[in-house]
Amino acid sequence: MKYQTPRGTLDFLPDKCAERVYIEERFRYTFTRWGYAEIRTPTFEYFDALKLGTGDELINSMFTFEDKGGRLLALRPENTNPVCRVVATKMQHYSKPIKLFYIGSQFRYEEPQSGRQREFFQAGVELLGINTPETDAEVIAILIEALQNIGLKDVRINLGHVGVFKSLVQEAGMNLSEAAELRKNIDKGNIEALEDELNKLSIQNSLKEAFRLLPELKGGIEVTDQLLELIDSPDVDAAIENLRAIAKVLDGYPYAGQITINLGIVRGIDYYTSSVFEAFVPEMGESALGGGGRYDNLIAEFGGQDVPATGYAVGIDRCHLALEKQNYEFPKPEIRILVLYLTQEERNIAIQTTINLRRVGFPVLLTFEEKGIVAGLKLADKQNVPFVIIIGEKEVKKSEATVRDMTKGSQESVSFKNLIEYFFSKMVK
Repeated sequence: MKYQTPRGTLDFLPDKCAERVYIEERFRYTFTRWGYAEIRTPTFEYFDALKLGTGDELINSMFTFEDKGGRLLALRPENTNPVCRVVATKMQHYSKPIKLFYIGSQFRYEEPQSGRQREFFQAGVELLGINTPETDAEVIAILIEALQNIGLKDVRINLGHVGVFKSLVQEAGMNLSEAAELRKNIDKGNIEALEDELNKLSIQNSLKEAFRLLPELKGGIEVTDQLLELIDSPDVDAAIENLRAIAKVLDGYPYAGQITINLGIVRGIDYYTSSVFEAFVPEMGESALGGGGRYDNLIAEFGGQDVPATGYAVGIDRCHLALEKQNYEFPKPEIRILVLYLTQEERNIAIQTTINLRRVGFPVLLTFEEKGIVAGLKLADKQNVPFVIIIGEKEVKKSEATVRDMTKGSQESVSFKNLIEYFFSKMVK
């Protein structure tokens, strides 16, 4: 057991690691082109800071421990809270909006499942400082584009509004535990459990019917009419009006056909205040790739000013699994080259050849000792290196290297001064 990884953690061997790095870089490519700047926060922080605004469900999943001074710390279970701490304590003077993104590991003590371990990896954006339908629409649009840019097909967004649920809870006069049970069952689509909870409550029948209706309200923006016909509440009206305004802005993006209104999305973290959304692809069923929403009160809890904010996080683990399910062909690795020298006399020329190729960007391996041609080619085959540069006495005399194409099983002579141009031509092909 002592040589195994803890349950809920994984090793990523070079091939899978390369695929995940590709996903991360594609996310970074999209975020920076939308004007977002990268931020990094500590892997562990004070527990009291990480628990602000999150709710019991997330708090109970944290990995906590004491440092040598007896202070209670925790591994971060998500990154929105740490970003808000940074903005509240170190970025109040920044001009608004503040547009940030992050890529990194999070930790939750939950039952491991496919595409989600106890250590998991997320990429996310936070747009802080402005509360308009346009900002809500932007983070949804960038979520769709980011997922498409890593190679996913048929990306769908379910868009809801937690303000509807919270307004109904307030109308019903529920306590926190009652509201938490309803929210969990609505969000998970547990209709029987939802019905059991509603039967325990002494609230108006119209409110019970509204709670029953939320998981069923899926489709175009017109599904919100059913709720407005049932409930007469200024707060519910305001939430629906805000949702419709966001949907109208999204109509201006090329992704409008990929968005479904779903008032059953209420999400399990307390800090959300209005719009909420989740991303899906068909191959992952009901397992969301990620999600987010608006949280306008969290930054103030860190002692800062009221700063409206919206954002999301998407699971890199789940995206990787989704790409595999869609049979996505990850880009092949760059051309790799092995430089093989046959005797000590050619070592310095081999070293200089290696340096020249690396300086222009080629990944190059250099043998650590002289090898015969057969042994060198076997090494290249084991290392899955497609090209071998052979440098021996004959090559030095002619000022040209023998280049072996391991894929084709052919070879040709290339002058040392033309090696860079030669391999660039191979990259183009």
